[in-house]
Amino acid sequence: RTDIPYPMIGSSLARKAARALGQRVQRPFATVAAPKLFSYEEIKAGVKEKDAIESVESAFGMLAKGKVDVPIPMHIGIEESDVAGPGDCHIKGGYVYATKTWTVKLANVSFEKNKEKGLPNGSGIFVVIDATNGFPLGIFQENRYLTDLRTGAAGAVSVKHFAA
Repeated sequence: RTDIPYPMIGSSLARKAARALGQRVQRPFATVAAPKLFSYEEIKAGVKEKDAIESVESAFGMLAKGKVDVPIPMHIGIEESDVAGPGDCHIKGGYVYATKTWTVKLANVSFEKNKEKGLPNGSGIFVVIDATNGFPLGIFQENRYLTDLRTGAAGAVSVKHFAA
């Protein structure tokens, strides 16, 4: 059995012929770097309230122009059993037109039994994805820090624009 590098096969007919002859077509796949993992401590040290307010205000502006794709959030209920739960998972995401990345957020909440273990009742991660190729660039173990900043920033932006 002979392997034929993919670029040497010019058409689907040639690929079929190679397979019929017992030859395997090899398709080269480029590799990408693994996404960088950012810890809660790194995020808290690097992202401040001012950053959140500026980002939220910009995102709201793009949303008002119809330049943001924000799908309906997904919910997964983790029913209590001998091995899991109870808790909930919320998955949200969005893309702002003409930006280089898009983001998905996974928020785990209401895991009340965590208190018995000395853990918070929720956690969360953000996955930032390259909008040109779909590969993850970073995973942010934010544990609700970015979520809380975003919520507060949304309130600050609302007050700025509507409290006149």
